[in-house]
Amino acid sequence: MNIRDFKYIIAVADYKSFYKAAMHCNVSQPTLSGQIKKLEDYLGNKIFERTTKSLSITPFGEEIISKARVIIQDVDALTEFSFKSKNPWSLPLKVGIIPTLGPYLIPKFYLYLKKTIPEAKVIFDENVTSILLDKLSSGELDVLLISDMEKNSAFTSIDLFEEPFWVAFKRGNQLEHLNSVQPKDLASQNVLLLNKTHCLRSQISNLISQQDESDLNTIASSLETLINLVAAGEGCTLVPALALQSAWTTDMGILVRKLDNQSANRKIRLVFRKNFTRIKQVHELAKMIGYQSPNTVKILYIIFKIFIKKNKNYII
Repeated sequence: MNIRDFKYIIAVADYKSFYKAAMHCNVSQPTLSGQIKKLEDYLGNKIFERTTKSLSITPFGEEIISKARVIIQDVDALTEFSFKSKNPWSLPLKVGIIPTLGPYLIPKFYLYLKKTIPEAKVIFDENVTSILLDKLSSGELDVLLISDMEKNSAFTSIDLFEEPFWVAFKRGNQLEHLNSVQPKDLASQNVLLLNKTHCLRSQISNLISQQDESDLNTIASSLETLINLVAAGEGCTLVPALALQSAWTTDMGILVRKLDNQSANRKIRLVFRKNFTRIKQVHELAKMIGYQSPNTVKILYIIFKIFIKKNKNYII
C-alpha cells in the first residue's frame, strides 16, 4: 500500500472507469487493475464491485477513498512546503516596524529588495514596540525592526545601525546660533515629545534628564505632527537621523542641529525568534537595509560579522 495506490483508486472513483483512470495515471489498464486488486487483498475487502457492464464503489470503498483523498491532499501540501522551503522568498516575510522608523527606512530599502529579488514579498506592520513584541511571540510577525527591547530568551537579534538624534527648531530660535546642541542647551526650551507608548520618548527623556519629566510636553503620537508643531513655533523636538528632510528648511522654516552627546543615538536592530526557520530571509533583509542606509547612520558591520561567526549554520 502506497501513495500511488491511493491515486489509482481516486482516479477510478472520479472517472468511473478503469480504462479512463489508467489513461489519467499514465499506466496500462492491466497495471492499474492489478495494483488495485493487490490493495484490496491487503485490506481484506473490496473497494470496487466490477461487472462486464458496470462499476460501483462499495461502502467500504467509499470510506477508503475518502481517507485516501485526505492523505493525498496532505502529501501535496508537504510537497509544496518542501519546494517552497528551498526558496525562502516564495513565502511572504511579515515584518513589524516602529512608527518612528517605518516611513523613513522602508522606502530606502524596499524598492532595492524588489529589484534584487523580484519574487520577494514583505508585509509590514507599523506599531509600538510592546505590541510588536507580542505579535512576534505569538507568530503573527516573523521579524521586527525596533530599537529598545527587554531581554527575552526566545528572541535573538542583529544590530543593524546606530542612528544619531538631531534637534529640530523654528528659524529664529536661540539654538540657531549654535553649531551643535548640548543637552543642557535644551533646559530653557519647550521640548515636544511623543507619548509614552513610543520607545523614542523614553530614549530622549533619558538624554535630557536634567529636565523634570513634567516639563516635557507630550503633544502627539507621530513625528510628523511634532514637526508641524515645531514649524508653528510651539517649541523644539528631537528626531532620529533617518527622519531628517531638506524640505523642512526650504518649506517649513525648520533648522536642525546635531545633539552633541555620546549617548545621543538609538540602535536599530532586527529581532526574530530563535526557532524561526527562514533565516536566509532575515539575513538578506539585513543586508539590503545595510546596503541602502544613508551615511547619516553608523552601520554596525562588525557586530553583524560576529553574529555570523557565532551562527555558522546560518546561510547568508
